[in-house]
Amino acid sequence: MTILLPIVGYFILGILARRWISDVGIWVKWINYFIIYVFFPAIILNKVPSLLVTPLVLIPAAVAWAWAGLAILLVLVLARFLQLPRETTGALLILTSMGNTSFLGFALTQSIFGDATLGYAIFYDQFGSFFILSTVGLILVARYAPQKDGTFQAPTTMDMVRRIVSFPPFVALCLSLLLPIDQLVVSIAPTLTWLGALLVPFALFVIGLQFQPRLLPHHRQPLALAIMIKMVLAPIVVLALFEVLSVQNEIRSATVFEAAMPSMITPGLLAISAGIAPRFIATTLGYGAIFAFISLPIVVWILL
Repeated sequence: MTILLPIVGYFILGILARRWISDVGIWVKWINYFIIYVFFPAIILNKVPSLLVTPLVLIPAAVAWAWAGLAILLVLVLARFLQLPRETTGALLILTSMGNTSFLGFALTQSIFGDATLGYAIFYDQFGSFFILSTVGLILVARYAPQKDGTFQAPTTMDMVRRIVSFPPFVALCLSLLLPIDQLVVSIAPTLTWLGALLVPFALFVIGLQFQPRLLPHHRQPLALAIMIKMVLAPIVVLALFEVLSVQNEIRSATVFEAAMPSMITPGLLAISAGIAPRFIATTLGYGAIFAFISLPIVVWILL
């Protein structure tokens, strides 16, 4: 679990930087700008054109999509039952439906389970989490984002379409899927790889800048829900599915372990930049990274 240390390190660096940064808001604004307009599109352009599909590797991807749908349904039911505010509901939908299955998931899967299992983890991420983020994630952000004056007005279908099609990561996804840019991507692959590698450090740093460990009273319940749904219920549900199917190979290990990852950072930052419960999301992402030191070793013990 030493791979978790750099994650905590970038996060702590952001917390410490609050002491010396006078205008945190400006830093957060510009770092989010680079994440959305540069780092995230670079990852999309670098990874999507090279994806290859086989029937077997679609199993982890299908499970990722199934979990996203179940998490969204569960959050909507709980939000109505608990009468949660709209922005908190939107934040929970984003935090519980997608996990940190790339940066954290890949490294841990390879170091614990080996290269054979890593292959399935990659497809869980690329055809699962990654495309969920690029489609459902953007729809959720567009649906729950408040107006510029801080008020909320339900967006029309055209408003949502306009927000999504003008969003840089979505534009990059369309370019990757629809245009023959493979040769161009190959020629600039080192640059795209370098830019993509900056996403996680900057993302964790900016979360640390906004992290406030003291929980507001109305954040305690939804934070507990976010962590329990994403990091406890998700691996239990996926593990139960594979037990029913009597699958005990690398697909099971990769899929269950990826399902246990803490909330994905990128959609959280997209939501923060859109004004969706910024303090709650930053706090939840921070506590989720800390809780991973407890939950992930338990999942590994069960799988091995």
